[in-house]
Amino acid sequence: MKTLAVLFAGELNDYSLEPLCGAASAFERAVSAMCRMPGVKNLLVLSSRTHLDGFPAPSGARIGELARAAAASSGGIVPVVLEEASWTVEALFARLSAESEPYDRVAFAFADQPHMDVAFSTGLSELHTRYAAEYTFADGYPQGLAPEFLARGIMPVLARLSAGATERVTRNAVFDVIKKDINSFDIETDIAPTDLRHLRLSLACDTRQGKLLCEALEGISGENYAGFVRDRATALRTVPNFYAIQVAGRCPFECSFCPYPGYCASGSGRSDGVRAVARRDTMSAQDFSRLVDRIAAFSETAVVSLSLWGEPSFHPDVPSLVQAVLRHPGLSLLVETTGIGWKDETLESVAASARSCGPRMDGRHAIDWIVSLDAMTDGRYGAFRQLPADGTASHASLFAEATGFVDRAARLFPGAVWPQTLRMTANEAELESFYRHWKGTLDRVIVQKHDHFCGTVPDLRVADLSPLERHPCWHITRDMSILVDGTVPLCREDLYASRPFGNALNDNLNDIWAGLRSVYEHHVNNIFEGMCGACDEYYTCNF
Repeated sequence: MKTLAVLFAGELNDYSLEPLCGAASAFERAVSAMCRMPGVKNLLVLSSRTHLDGFPAPSGARIGELARAAAASSGGIVPVVLEEASWTVEALFARLSAESEPYDRVAFAFADQPHMDVAFSTGLSELHTRYAAEYTFADGYPQGLAPEFLARGIMPVLARLSAGATERVTRNAVFDVIKKDINSFDIETDIAPTDLRHLRLSLACDTRQGKLLCEALEGISGENYAGFVRDRATALRTVPNFYAIQVAGRCPFECSFCPYPGYCASGSGRSDGVRAVARRDTMSAQDFSRLVDRIAAFSETAVVSLSLWGEPSFHPDVPSLVQAVLRHPGLSLLVETTGIGWKDETLESVAASARSCGPRMDGRHAIDWIVSLDAMTDGRYGAFRQLPADGTASHASLFAEATGFVDRAARLFPGAVWPQTLRMTANEAELESFYRHWKGTLDRVIVQKHDHFCGTVPDLRVADLSPLERHPCWHITRDMSILVDGTVPLCREDLYASRPFGNALNDNLNDIWAGLRSVYEHHVNNIFEGMCGACDEYYTCNF
């Protein structure tokens, strides 16, 4: 089979061009591996002058020089670099269709994947040939061990299916286009004997986290991957991807399903006995700004949430908080809100910051919004928020304010506002209508499982969604929670920091993160002590 190998380098950054484990870079390794794939007659490297979102990309000349040097000892193939101003999905498949015409098939991969296994890929290639498949991929393995194989005959079809697709090229770009008419294609998969999809492992040097992971898994292959990941499980925890920060203590409601409105007796935990609706404490804009600078230095790319507990609209200077995050291109914002208390001038100022801040390194929106509604009627809304039973007017006005906020925010932040409902026994009958309404209105909606906070509030789950086998907690692996005074608890479930691990405003973030590592190591060894043993959130993931 005469094969055209294609490496997509349109989103390369310095992580993929730096030495990996003191040796060749991820890009050089990817070039070498693709040149040695079965049947490869030519290697095409798709480069760009800038990323689609505006970030500068390595020059085509530099990419070409590195590619030729890496390919020199791999079968005599001379890579060809094709450079566009930037790549969209439409441009990618149009180019693949044109360039693949003299070949039987295309082997497609990303140029920042250092651990592509030629022997494993050869088996995938043979599967593709044996069954005359049109699309063949590895399923359940860590992403980045093998290219995707596509028959030449479907390339013009994919070009037509992707026409008008102006979004950036993601790692799922091929499958996302194919699934538009998936029943029209002959597809084969190599299904992993040990399915690791739940670990969401992407072997790509695209971020600091990604490079640390690739270094930790040096030597991984399609044959040894399961034992390799098991034996090096502690290395899967790199640096935080998500920081949940409490910027305001006050919340407008004492919701029936939430533990936050309650309080611990004096001397128990960190609560001073003041209910959430009466709190007035906030994290100062200055402290928050300094904290964010340290987050950017430690993680480089991450999502920062303003909404660990409390309602962020009650902070006196939300625009300053937003600016503190968005001045770092590696950081993006998440705001979870009740939709109550937002002034028009605040929203407009925040929207102006989002428009002017420049693109995010991870391709995310500058700001995403999640609006907790949980109901379709003002009566149900009032009952959940535990509003006075005789206050029907306030029920209606507050529900109207919350739903109205969704409309206001959606106009200012198109594509970045998500109405949310908790799925509980008390509102299960409304779930379908909630989903249909907001899916039809905004084309996006979140249905979140109920959290019983390790058994501290009544369990209102409609169904048990937990995996059959327990695995290390995603939140211990990827998140850092920070309370309004800077205290870092074990996680969000540790509402009053009964087990503090330091203070993010004063202590070194690396030291705090290292201190939490002991809990992760317990999880790796199937030890789930204290609140971890009663937790049902370990399998949920933020970002």
